Amino acid sequence: MMKLRQLQYFLRVVEMQNITRAAESLHVAQPALSQQINLLEDELGVKLLARGSKGVSATPEGQLLYRHAQTILRQVENTKSLLTKTTSQVSGSVSIGLPSSTARLICLPLLTTAKKVFPSVVIEVVDTPSADLTKLVMQGRVDFAISPDQQIIKGMLRESLFTEDLYLLTHNSINFNRARVSVQQMCDLPFVLPSPPNQLRAMFDQMFHAERKTYNLFAEASTSAILVPFVSSGLGATILPYSAAKPELAAGQINSHRIVNNPQREMMLCISETAVTSHAVEKVIELLREVIKDLVVTKQWQGCKLHY
Repeated sequence: MMKLRQLQYFLRVVEMQNITRAAESLHVAQPALSQQINLLEDELGVKLLARGSKGVSATPEGQLLYRHAQTILRQVENTKSLLTKTTSQVSGSVSIGLPSSTARLICLPLLTTAKKVFPSVVIEVVDTPSADLTKLVMQGRVDFAISPDQQIIKGMLRESLFTEDLYLLTHNSINFNRARVSVQQMCDLPFVLPSPPNQLRAMFDQMFHAERKTYNLFAEASTSAILVPFVSSGLGATILPYSAAKPELAAGQINSHRIVNNPQREMMLCISETAVTSHAVEKVIELLREVIKDLVVTKQWQGCKLHY
């Protein structure tokens, strides 16, 4: 019978790509670790690891087990936490899925506050393109996610958290003589935009389609961590919420411009209907709401309207 310990050993080997180093980090003898991996392979009837001169790597079957093992072990840990929870101490691990734009503004205050309030909780932030967030939630790869304009999906619970205005972001050398920029005024700008499929990109495309205009696409990128430097370097403009570029806006490296018709995106808290929600997850969600509210109330997050 497959054992949780074997899954833990397997995960560590895949992550370290070396059996000896994995054994050292687990504080077990290397032959004992190898034996457990061999027993796991024998039970499943497949090769999980490919051994080579540069170490080990997961086979296609091993990659599949790796993804499922992460979910299994997280659910086990959450179940233990739920059964043993007390009002005096919160412990465990919590994995959060965030779009890269939102992560830039939320992560630092969230983790800083969590370290003070819940020192026994380990938080993992999975910063990923928004199109992948729902998949991570439904696979159990993350405990919950904040996803933009999330449609109804069977088996997933949604809660509207806030709405963000979307801005045209340009190099600081570009200015417009009107309070709001029109689609016509944007036609001549070179754009670097989120790669499809992406809700924000679809919204941008619809804006131009409605006006029967075309835009000048210079490049595409999957995360705001790539998009924003393009803008600050003067290579192109983009459309993003304030949260994606607060440091660059505050430093005057780029300019933000409101857009005619004020395009927005709704951000939702997404949780799997079947997931075991631990006490730690519940507390981190509460803390996340408080952190977001504080950023809005203190005007550190412009163009954001709370829904709670």
